[in-house]
Amino acid sequence: MVQRELAVASVHPDSEMTPRYRKLLVRLLADQARAELFAAHMYSKWVRKAPGPEEKLRVVELAHEETEHWYRTVKLLEELGIPADQVEAHAGNDWFIPVMTVLTGRLRWIDILMMSFLIDQGAYFLVEDFAQSSYAPWCKVAHEILEEEVGHPEFGVHFLEEQIRKLGPARVQRALDKWWRVGLNMFGPPHTRRTPVYIKLGLKYRSNEDRRQAFRAVTEPVIEKLGLTVPRLWRPRYPFV
Repeated sequence: MVQRELAVASVHPDSEMTPRYRKLLVRLLADQARAELFAAHMYSKWVRKAPGPEEKLRVVELAHEETEHWYRTVKLLEELGIPADQVEAHAGNDWFIPVMTVLTGRLRWIDILMMSFLIDQGAYFLVEDFAQSSYAPWCKVAHEILEEEVGHPEFGVHFLEEQIRKLGPARVQRALDKWWRVGLNMFGPPHTRRTPVYIKLGLKYRSNEDRRQAFRAVTEPVIEKLGLTVPRLWRPRYPFV
C-alpha cells in the first residue's frame, strides 16, 4: 500500500516543488481543464435543442457551471506559469475525450441525459480525489466544483424518469446499455504506473479501480430504482465491452 507523503493542502504556489511534482500537477490540471471545456461545449450545443423550458434552463445552468470550472482550473494553471492557450499542450494523451468528441456529433436527448447521469457522476469521483489534493489552491477549487457537480447526475436522473414514461423502459435501457460501458471505461485501467506516484505526492488518493467501484456502488442502485437493469458485460474487466 502506497503511503502519501504530502498532507492535504500543504503545498502552495510559492512552495518549492520538485520537477516531478510540478509536471504531474500541471498534467492533472490540464486534463481537468480539457474535460471541463468539453462538457461546457457539449451542454452549450443543447441549449437550443433541449425539448422544453425546464430542460433548456437546466442545460444552460450546466453549461455555465462547466465553463466556470474550466475558468477556475485555467486560472490555477496561469498561476503556475501556463498560459490559457498552452493548456492543451500539457494535457495527457487520454483516449476518452477524442472518443467522446466523435460520439457527441450524433447524440440524441436521451444520450445527453445518460452522459449527465453516468459520465458526470464518474467525473465527480475524480474531483473528489482532487478535493484532498496536497496542492492547496486546487484542493480549494475542487471543493467548490464538488458542490456544483453533485447536482449534475441528478439532472440526468430526473429527466430519464420522464423519458421512461414517454418512451418506455426498453428504449431507455438500450441507451443505458451503450453508456454504461463508456462510464465504466472512463476510469481507465485498474492501475497505472503513475498511480503510486500520484498517491505518494498527495495528488490523488485512490486508484482508477477504487473510483470505478465507488461509481458502481452509487449508480447501480439508481439504475434499479429507475426500473432499469444494470447492463450485463461481455467482458467483466477493463476494457469493458
